[in-house]
Amino acid sequence: MEVSPVGEVEAPSEAEQQVLEAICNRGVADFSGLPADSRQLRATFLEELIAGSRPDWPRLRCPLRIRGARIQGPIRALPTTREGPGMTLLFWSCHFDATVDFSGADFLSLRLVDCTLPAFIGISLSTKADLDLSGSKFSGVCEHAADLADVGNCAVHLNHAQIGGRLLLSATSNARFETGGSVRLDGARIESNLELHGALLRDCDEAALSMRSATIGGNVELLPGQGHRCEVHGEVSMTAAHITGDLDCGSALLLNPGGRALHCEDLVVESVFLARDDPEIPFQACGRLNFLTATVGGSFFVTNARLCPGPDYTGLIGKGGPVAMNLQQMRISNALIMFNVGAMEPGDEAPQVDVIKPVEGWFMLAGVQMNTLLLHVGTGWPAPGYLDIDGMSYQRVRHVDGGDPVTAGKTWLRHQFVDSQPDAATFRPQPYEQLTRVFRDSGLTREADAIAVEKIRMRLEARVDSPWLRVFPHLLMLVSHHGYSTSRAVFAFLAFVILGAVMYTAAIGIFDQPFFPFEQPPEPTTYILPIGLGTVDAPLGCPGLDTVQFALDFALPVINLGQDTFCRFVPEGPARWLWLTLHSLFAIFGAGLSAVVVLTLTGLLRRD
Repeated sequence: MEVSPVGEVEAPSEAEQQVLEAICNRGVADFSGLPADSRQLRATFLEELIAGSRPDWPRLRCPLRIRGARIQGPIRALPTTREGPGMTLLFWSCHFDATVDFSGADFLSLRLVDCTLPAFIGISLSTKADLDLSGSKFSGVCEHAADLADVGNCAVHLNHAQIGGRLLLSATSNARFETGGSVRLDGARIESNLELHGALLRDCDEAALSMRSATIGGNVELLPGQGHRCEVHGEVSMTAAHITGDLDCGSALLLNPGGRALHCEDLVVESVFLARDDPEIPFQACGRLNFLTATVGGSFFVTNARLCPGPDYTGLIGKGGPVAMNLQQMRISNALIMFNVGAMEPGDEAPQVDVIKPVEGWFMLAGVQMNTLLLHVGTGWPAPGYLDIDGMSYQRVRHVDGGDPVTAGKTWLRHQFVDSQPDAATFRPQPYEQLTRVFRDSGLTREADAIAVEKIRMRLEARVDSPWLRVFPHLLMLVSHHGYSTSRAVFAFLAFVILGAVMYTAAIGIFDQPFFPFEQPPEPTTYILPIGLGTVDAPLGCPGLDTVQFALDFALPVINLGQDTFCRFVPEGPARWLWLTLHSLFAIFGAGLSAVVVLTLTGLLRRD
């Protein structure tokens, strides 16, 4: 390089002259085959070239293409007003020894592919087409101060950038996109996809990927690429972001054990895929998955996933254990699908796909609203005692694992309780009432009744009420399943009548207890016992008495069969008080059972 006298501009070096010639020829300045000393370009040279401040140099009316160069010094390209459709900068396999700062600049397209540099700063950067940083490696900087903002610690800083096409942060056939600091897209607007195919993001102190309030016109894709899965060591933050397309994390690995692996509070998105893209590699996350108050226009998939819970919340919202995912108050227009979800051990980045261990971390789904719930009870939910579905609402439920929907529904609802047994603190009636309502609206009356009975049974097992208040519900459950089983109520009543018939038959045939008529004196009578048990002669009795009909008539106070109005039971002897007590209890319980039958037939006892 030639050193110019004071007051004169510095003449371009041989390598820089090659760049100028490439511009004139509309070609590529390729330094990849040259020695290291012949590949060096000054940052000031590129700044002057981009700014067009040297009238003796050719103007950039074609893309600037540079391959394999080593750029010395920090680049700060100031926004300039230029003629033409815009400027395109293309760098391949270049090494920058200092930060590249294009804050406020306006380009047609910008590509830094397979490059190495400390950081890329593009605050309020604008491109009309793609911004491609694929295959590049960013080591990260500390306390970098740009002209438009103090960016602090970061590797890629694109806050409030305007990208007219795609933002590509993917692996290439030559190298993997890697960062040693935060990637920030807060407030950015990307008209097409944000692609992180096979990327590796690392940040220990801040969010590894921050997209707060960003607007994405396409999909956000954390997918495998070029033989690599997308790995993020740190938090992925999409708070209040708006994604027109889908959030696809197929086979991604998100690691932030001490906090949130995926922070999507107030996110607006079409569909979410926390699933498997590669048949052998599931989606894995170590840390909380937070979708609190998010809005999903399509469906939410958690399938073929392995989760390691993050820490519990503090204060009033603490759950008393680790939290795997927080979907509270989320709105899903279509379906929530959970299938093949198992536990991931910390540090186990290659789990066995066929081995499923329930996640011992909270699935917080309180207040979630959706259209359809796809249930796979066997592999889609956490270990018992880690499911919070209080207030969750849905219009339809589909059991994708087959089998009896009642059994599957009961098993799923028991996942709310430790060891599948509720207590007064954990029992909530709403989840049972919701599933009952959905079954009934779908025409599955028997299934709806079974879940309603299960709700009452669980309430009694939880001992929510005081002992005295549980006596009558226990009796109703025994007799009629609290009004949901007509056949049980009828059979219970008939069994009670048979018991009464046995009692009155024994009173006549064994203990010689008399029955007298109401309106005429008793007379010698021969009683015919039921089902051919024989006859009994009584010196004084009630002619025409049939113990079975008498028991039925006495237990039905509303319907008169003529037996209890013609004959009356008048026990005598030392056991008179016992027989009167049994007779009175039979009358009381008979009236009660007959009333239960009527209330069961009319449905007045049912409480969905």
